[in-house]
Amino acid sequence: MANQTPAEFQRQLCEENPHDHSDLSALFLNCTLKPSPQTSHTRGLIDVSAGIMEANDVSVEVLRPVDHPVAHGVYPDMTEHGWNEDAWPAIQKKVMAADILVLGTPIWLGEKSSVCTQVVDRGGGPRAPPTWTPSPVAPPTTSPSETPPS
Repeated sequence: MANQTPAEFQRQLCEENPHDHSDLSALFLNCTLKPSPQTSHTRGLIDVSAGIMEANDVSVEVLRPVDHPVAHGVYPDMTEHGWNEDAWPAIQKKVMAADILVLGTPIWLGEKSSVCTQVVDRGGGPRAPPTWTPSPVAPPTTSPSETPPS
């Protein structure tokens, strides 16, 4: 990496990768507070990671929970508990079908977004599938001079 930029080095690693990841799928849940099509700092970070996965033949899908009517609660389908509409069951199917799940969230004052909290609540509720075990890898950071990320 002596004379390479980080992007060039990453591209080289992808090109030299001897492994086949074409059988893997990744689902990124962009827990920004901003609905589509608004620009999201979180999406920019997701695009870097998703690009690396795609360069290694991983199938990638990015979904913004804020764009869907996800009901609040901890049960698999909140329409059975008084809500008129709940998009979580369809999202949960995608979560369970993915080999890799990445939760992307803005961090503001040291806390994840309320959308991310809702996703964790829904995914890890009392009736969640036993395979749902979210664990953070590393939180993204932004400089103090930036506006609140989302």
